[in-house]
Amino acid sequence: MIAALRFTRRSLRLAVARFALLAAFAALPLAHAGYRVENIARPVEMRGGISAVGFTPTGTLVVATRFGEIWMRSSTGAWHCFARGLNEPMGFVIDSEKILYVAHRPELLKLTDTDGDGRADTFAALGGQWGISHNYHEFFFGLRRDPAGNFLGVISLTSNGDKLTVPPDEVRGTLDPAPLLQPTGQYSDLPLRGWAVKIAPDGKLTPIASGFRQANGIGLSPDGDFFVNENQGDYKPSCGLLHVAPGDFHGHVASLKWEPGFDAKNFTTEHAWRRYKSPAVVFPHGPMGISGGEPVWDLTKGKFGPYAGQVFAGDYSRLVVRSSLQKVAGEWQGVCFPFLGRNETPAYTTGEKLLSGITRSVFAPDGSLYLGATGGWGAGADGLQRIVWDGEVAAEVLDVKLTDRGFALTFTRPMDAATLTRLTNFEINRFRYYYQFKYGSPWIDEARVRVNEVRPGADGLSAELIVSELRPGFIYELSVPALRTRDHQPLANPLAYYTANRLLNGEKTIGGTTRLPRPGEISGGAKDEVALTNVSAAALVTAGEKTYRLYCVACHQPDGRGIPGGAANFREDKTRLAKPDAALLKIIAEGNELKGMPAFDAMVTGAQRRAVLAYIRATFGAQNPEN
Repeated sequence: MIAALRFTRRSLRLAVARFALLAAFAALPLAHAGYRVENIARPVEMRGGISAVGFTPTGTLVVATRFGEIWMRSSTGAWHCFARGLNEPMGFVIDSEKILYVAHRPELLKLTDTDGDGRADTFAALGGQWGISHNYHEFFFGLRRDPAGNFLGVISLTSNGDKLTVPPDEVRGTLDPAPLLQPTGQYSDLPLRGWAVKIAPDGKLTPIASGFRQANGIGLSPDGDFFVNENQGDYKPSCGLLHVAPGDFHGHVASLKWEPGFDAKNFTTEHAWRRYKSPAVVFPHGPMGISGGEPVWDLTKGKFGPYAGQVFAGDYSRLVVRSSLQKVAGEWQGVCFPFLGRNETPAYTTGEKLLSGITRSVFAPDGSLYLGATGGWGAGADGLQRIVWDGEVAAEVLDVKLTDRGFALTFTRPMDAATLTRLTNFEINRFRYYYQFKYGSPWIDEARVRVNEVRPGADGLSAELIVSELRPGFIYELSVPALRTRDHQPLANPLAYYTANRLLNGEKTIGGTTRLPRPGEISGGAKDEVALTNVSAAALVTAGEKTYRLYCVACHQPDGRGIPGGAANFREDKTRLAKPDAALLKIIAEGNELKGMPAFDAMVTGAQRRAVLAYIRATFGAQNPEN
């Protein structure tokens, strides 16, 4: 715990810069110039949040719900129910209007309409050799089919929010309740929970890789590479896009007990960390969302704007993230950007607000991006939306690539030469995370990276940044809010995060963008945070706003209105802040399982928790009732 407010010059610069950057991020438009968000009408009989969305080869829209239904909408707009009675389907592969392969909790199913009446008549089970119980949080995430015809999916861990208490004869598979290393929020008491698997057309199941938590988004690149979008939590410092290859271990140790020949007695956290394959693209928790979904590649050939070949993924927090991949020293890594979302509505935006719980995505034949929303953690409005490009190109950083001397930026529109050549207009900071069993991680080992030179392209569409140093194993935050186009327009999203697992010369670190906590360590970031004593109220609120923008804005939203039925609406529901400080600080530290709020004790210090509460009270108008 910190006894006084002490900012070093370096940390103060980082704090001020990040505050300004996150404030700019918080002001993101609902949909920037050129894009319109539309709600898609559904039949009133359709029940449950959207858990899968896709199109048949002839253009029929197909939707699955968490209540176990599959619906189809023809080109005329007419809906019909294709199947009912499934157990939380989380994805599918669509062959035609008559044949679907569906990933639901117990197995992979082949659904066939044999008589052409628009309803499935046969349900053939494939795979399903993994363990399952009555726990509410056991999913089979999918589904993709590789070039060889095999189906790919990920079996989730089990949640301790509903700890298994049923007798062993009421589960499928051998029950092994012993935790590996130490108990965590997610566990693997039954076979293959936490594993990615391949299922052959004949139903043969082959485990591929381990270490997954809740990989609520499966994707296959145009070249056939297998990617998943993993969720932050225990052993997972942040969400991110993971490249999955046979034999990989992606971080969560619980699944390793099902690895053939695994020696649990001599296993340590360091052993796990040394095996850990970190995300190809980290989505830093907060700025880039809190709980990501299905990644999809833009193969629309320009129908969705200038982002051909890039990856889009929704997030629970009313956000869509855009990513671009780069092959570096034989492995995938890359950059992510905010694309659109949250709840701001500037005058120049068009369309609806994004719904909460956007975790399913697909590009339609007309080039629009369809989004399926579950409504958050059982809260808020679910539904179906689409994003349509109107042909206007917004000013954006199109891409960021790693070079041997820094980073190469490209832009969607020509930039003003005066702003493009000014060194101070480019700010780069780097950070990484702890690898630990606790929920999430703070940003650690933060440092400013000096830009020594900018080499702009003559056409204004590119700039190479020569930096003071490059180190592997860090996430690089690039901020360019001062850049302007030739017609003096700001960038819609002046923020990017590049994951540098490797450098171009092949240099890399153990544990990717993480390291182990040192004994008795307080993170560098924590040392620079506000103290609990001798701090003015104004300074406490200022420091709290920084923490709010970084960790809280994703759910509670920049304006404090939250997510209906989920994250608290501080503006309109004054009962939320009527509790005394001690009670609210306890909730921040320990979380609220029923509302899907994680414990923040491993991500923010006690000082930060007090500061953010001071900011919330000062900004949203509810004082401590004990004062």
